Amino acid sequence: MAIFRLPFINWLILNGLAAGWLYLKGGLIFQFSGWTGILALLTGLESLGWIGAALVYFRRHNTTVNPLGEATSLITGGPFRLSRNPVYLALTTACIGFALLTHSFYFLVAGLIFWLITDLFSIPQEEQFLAGRFKEQWIQYCRQTRRWL
Repeated sequence: MAIFRLPFINWLILNGLAAGWLYLKGGLIFQFSGWTGILALLTGLESLGWIGAALVYFRRHNTTVNPLGEATSLITGGPFRLSRNPVYLALTTACIGFALLTHSFYFLVAGLIFWLITDLFSIPQEEQFLAGRFKEQWIQYCRQTRRWL
């Protein structure tokens, strides 16, 4: 299915469904309190940090952030040194932050579904393109860097 090739759209839809469901049940309440509030804040900052750093590296290497576009270079530095998919990792952990902030498991479910869709459908398609385009460099990168963390 073509929609699975657009992870950010999937993330928006899944979290929108979780927020909508909570709203209908009268449970969409953001509670910044105690340890869960601090963890939610730290998770949000972590997510923004991963995304921001990844975008900087996309720009530095003059390649596309669009998963439907064709990458012009293989980025192996910065956040890509720790994870082959730092943006997807950040979006997944953002769901954990939403769950902590709302004290609701619906965002955890959304994060789990996002992770599954991304890991089973989106990433394999991207990796197939990268393997064909960057061949030996891609193989070496995969040996050194995990898909998620």
